[in-house]
Amino acid sequence: MAKRLARQTGTTVTAAVEVALEEKLARLERSMDVEAKFQRIKRFVDALPAPPPGLTSDHSDLYDDRGLPI
Repeated sequence: MAKRLARQTGTTVTAAVEVALEEKLARLERSMDVEAKFQRIKRFVDALPAPPPGLTSDHSDLYDDRGLPI
């Protein structure tokens, strides 16, 4: 595979392998960054207080019988 990559990119086998490894490491690091961000956001959301009892997302009192804002 390394020889084929080197031929297709016009580089040496060593250079092709180095670039391939650098690209793979960069992808892994980005993937880890995304997971770390997700975990930070999840911890933040989990720490938020629960909504008060009786709170709903019903906003029907803001609209008339034709669905227009009052």
